[in-house]
Amino acid sequence: MRRVSLVMTTIGLSLGPFLGVSPGQGRDGLSIPELLQSRPDIRREAPRVSTSAVPMDSPVEPAEYVVGPGDIIALNIWSSAPVENQLAVTPEGTLLIPSIGGVDVRDMALAEVKRKVGEQVQKRYPNASITVTLISPRQVVVKIAGNVLNEESFEVRSVQRVDYLIALANSIQQGQPVPRDYQSQLASVQYSGSRRHIILRRRSGSVHRVDLSMYHVTKEGRFNPYLQEGDLIYVPWRDGVKNSIGIYGGVVQSGSHEFVDGDKASDLIKLGYGLSQYADSQHVRLYRLSSDGSQMDSMILDAKALIEGNTQDIFLQTGDRIFVPKRDDPRQSYTVMVEGEVIQEGHYPITRNTTTLSDVIRVAGGFTKDANIVGSVLLRGGVSTFQEPEEIEHEHLLSLRASVSAQDSGYFLTETALRLKGEMVSVDFRKLFVLGDSSHDVVLNHADRILVPRKRRTVYVYGQVLAPGHVPLIEGEDYKHYVRKAGGFTNEARSGDVKIIKGSSRAWLDPDETNIEDGDFIWVPKEQYHPFSYYMTTYTQIASIIGVAATVALLINTIK
Repeated sequence: MRRVSLVMTTIGLSLGPFLGVSPGQGRDGLSIPELLQSRPDIRREAPRVSTSAVPMDSPVEPAEYVVGPGDIIALNIWSSAPVENQLAVTPEGTLLIPSIGGVDVRDMALAEVKRKVGEQVQKRYPNASITVTLISPRQVVVKIAGNVLNEESFEVRSVQRVDYLIALANSIQQGQPVPRDYQSQLASVQYSGSRRHIILRRRSGSVHRVDLSMYHVTKEGRFNPYLQEGDLIYVPWRDGVKNSIGIYGGVVQSGSHEFVDGDKASDLIKLGYGLSQYADSQHVRLYRLSSDGSQMDSMILDAKALIEGNTQDIFLQTGDRIFVPKRDDPRQSYTVMVEGEVIQEGHYPITRNTTTLSDVIRVAGGFTKDANIVGSVLLRGGVSTFQEPEEIEHEHLLSLRASVSAQDSGYFLTETALRLKGEMVSVDFRKLFVLGDSSHDVVLNHADRILVPRKRRTVYVYGQVLAPGHVPLIEGEDYKHYVRKAGGFTNEARSGDVKIIKGSSRAWLDPDETNIEDGDFIWVPKEQYHPFSYYMTTYTQIASIIGVAATVALLINTIK
């Protein structure tokens, strides 16, 4: 018991000045141990407030955050016997500090509260170091209206900003059913809602303009204030045509933005997220329309000097547009792909407008002994490689405008679809690499593909033959040799219409138009048979024509 009493007395010696009592004696004549037993709420370290994590996009800015009822403030007095207190701001806006008294912090910025509380405590503890910190922000009730999905009141934390409330008002609330067209509704309000003319009305009556576009590029809190109890936020509709300015070209993000009185050229560059790597900052041009919109003037700006503040900024007007030219830089990552029978497959770097087909094959180590040079092809990136689906559809529709016959329309549409997937470059690998004809040494483009197939040493015969399949290649032999090796024609073969299909291009040719090469196909079509009704109809039509001709001849003879 003596040890416990000694400990309690020691605690009392350290807490005595803070509690306002003399050493060894408490208020109402009680000793310090008796006082601690009768007042369990008084301890050397106050009970900690349980706080949950609050989503924030940055630490609290003391100069911007306004303290209010419900905020929990930690007061630490660092001395030989440190003291920590967690104090709640009262509904009247007062911070009650033991042994110090009440401090009015109503509508006061956190930075000012830190200074004022520090000064008051320092008077009591002149040799101590004082720390004042916000550890738990209060809950506030705010209301939002205008172009949002849910116009109502919300309970949020006071460290949340206006953009958080707008996102909350455009989300599905707990317990609400999700509408089928929710995504389209959300896209509509996000597109049509103003981002630079949002109105914030405080309970005091003061009105502020919220500018989310500027906040997202500058992260300055004045454009997106913290929420306070009683706030009313109104999101107006955006007029994207009349009240707009734009920036295009060598910036990170081109586009139009809402115009705000007082906007400067440097502000518009910020809204474009700054200059891009290849921007020509010294030849930026500002375009301005006349008051009636019938004429347009322009002026040259030094964007870099504007951003650095080394030249006088220019105030913008509605309708102004800034164009930032780009410097042409040929040092880009141009590559081609080599696949198949080369010594080393893979991607190879090229230079624009100079690297040729033979250059890349040489760097790839040349062809392997099994390479089918004759069947090799060069494919150029098709329309679909780099374009959006809407652009592909547009290209397809443009192709349909061609005036082709009904007989050729199917063939044309097939060829168009193949072209959209990948365009073949007309180059003869045999003439270039076997015969040394440099006129076929084409210049490569970025994303070209060189495909070198393996030698098959066969010709594939199919259709109306008795034994379809691969037949060994014999140089110089015609199609009849391969048909015989495939078992010969069937009884239904249309032997006069045999086609040679080239293995590389899949072009259909007559036998007398090409030599049969490795990987080619031979197609034997089937004789077409028609039902009896078909022949009866045909004969009837022929008889009718003959009858008409005979009648006309008789009339002519009668007239003579």
